[in-house]
Amino acid sequence: MSAKQNRPSASKLQTYLPAVVRLSESMGVFLEYYVYNPQTDEMERKRMRLNRIASRYRLKRDQLMAAHAVCDELNKKLSGGWTPLHETEDGRFYTQLSELRERFLAHKKAEGVRPATLQSYSSMTGLMLAWCEDTGRARKLSGSFLRLDAVCYMDHILDKGFSNRSYNNTAKTLRVFFSWAKENCYCKENPFDNIKPLPKEKKRRILIDADTRRRLCEYLSVENPQFLIVCKLIYYSAMRPKEIANIQIRDIDIAHRCIHVSEEVAKNRKSRCATLTRDLIDALVPVLARPMPGEWYLFGSNQRIEPSAKRVALSNFRKKWDKVREVLKLPQEMQLYSLRDTGISDYLHAGIDQLTVQHHADHSSLAIQQIYTDHYDPNLNQVIYEKAPDF
Repeated sequence: MSAKQNRPSASKLQTYLPAVVRLSESMGVFLEYYVYNPQTDEMERKRMRLNRIASRYRLKRDQLMAAHAVCDELNKKLSGGWTPLHETEDGRFYTQLSELRERFLAHKKAEGVRPATLQSYSSMTGLMLAWCEDTGRARKLSGSFLRLDAVCYMDHILDKGFSNRSYNNTAKTLRVFFSWAKENCYCKENPFDNIKPLPKEKKRRILIDADTRRRLCEYLSVENPQFLIVCKLIYYSAMRPKEIANIQIRDIDIAHRCIHVSEEVAKNRKSRCATLTRDLIDALVPVLARPMPGEWYLFGSNQRIEPSAKRVALSNFRKKWDKVREVLKLPQEMQLYSLRDTGISDYLHAGIDQLTVQHHADHSSLAIQQIYTDHYDPNLNQVIYEKAPDF
């Protein structure tokens, strides 16, 4: 019986075919059985010579009885999940990628990574598994996902039109995934090692000038005052959209003119107090005057993002900003996050020292801050024209 004939069906996987006793002139007494090799996706024939055992007996009948006893023990091991393939290679190499992903995510969750990071791991490894399904690699195992597979997947990411940043983040995440797999003996090598990152793209955002901000205030003060507060929190308090979405009523401290940002939602995992300006306090006081529980979110999951027990989705902020940009006919480069860059830049131009602005913006260093202030300023020519010294 050939291995091809015993190739398992996709619907029901055979892990082995029971051992039987064989006799031949060339091999004498031996056992023959088949085991499923997930590396080749075929049944692989195995043979075990029993001549040494048979030589203990003079009668052929006794030799066969001893052989059948060994055969019975072998079949018990096979039925219990044992495979000879694990004798020469680590059994973890034969872990399905889908199962490996589940173990990896469970480990990272137990490790205490941030929910957003865990979601990123889940999303990017899930996309890779979906690609494996589409390209006939669904039965790939942890030990058989090789560098060629990794290169092909990263080519697929490029073909899909991902940005350089997304490409690099994908490679980095999958490198972490397979690094954990290698460390825990699920594979011999990390197939995503030495995948070179693409050059970093210059940020496409531009600063939002004072006249545009005035138009923004006029429009949102009528259409959606709550979203205007979101915009002002980004500009004045240098808060990130994710941090804003997680503001609870109890986090707002009007008396000390700040909002408490917990380490669970802060990007750098460090709690801080985001400063409130007079303009922001004037906007927040009427909202806070309404009776509501302290655990409610300042921006809720309703059409006008009024306070509620369920927080707003980040995608809601993006959709509202897209609508504002369309109505006011703003350029694509003016993004919601541009308000943060603009606020940081305006604070520096107002004479506030760099170290104070760095801490206010929650930047780890002045070098990082420079990235966020390196934007085209539409007022630059006017400022130089008015304040240039005499020759």
